[in-house]
Amino acid sequence: MLDKEHTNIKNAATILLLSIANADEKIDKEEIKSIREIIQDFFSIESEETFTIIENAIVELKKNTSLFYYTQIINDNFSYKDKVDFILCIYEVAYTDKELHFMEQYLIRKIAHTLHVEHKDLIEAKIQIKKYL
Repeated sequence: MLDKEHTNIKNAATILLLSIANADEKIDKEEIKSIREIIQDFFSIESEETFTIIENAIVELKKNTSLFYYTQIINDNFSYKDKVDFILCIYEVAYTDKELHFMEQYLIRKIAHTLHVEHKDLIEAKIQIKKYL
C-alpha cells in the first residue's frame, strides 16, 4: 500500500471518529484521548504520528461537511471485519461520556449504512461496547 494512500485511510478514519465526537457539537479532551488511543491501536502507529493525524483531521473536518468521501475511502480499503471493528471504535468514542447522544446515534447509523455494515452487526457492536463500559 502506498504511504500516501495509507495516510488517507488513517485520516479518513480519524475524521469519522472526530465527527462522532463532534455530533453533540462539543469535542472534549476525553474524546480526543479515546480517538488517539483508537487510531494508535487500530493502525499500530506511534503517538507522534497519531498527534499529527488528529491535528490535520480536525482542520479538515472543519472545512468539509460531507462524510461520504471518507466512508468511501474506508469502504475501498477495509475488509468487512475491519469495518465492524471500526464501528466498535466509533461506539467507543460515542460512549466516552457514558451516554449516547441522539445525534451520535444518527451519525453512527449513517456511517454504518454507507460502510455497508449489516444492522445486526451494528446492534451487536453497540451491545458489545455497552458491556465493555
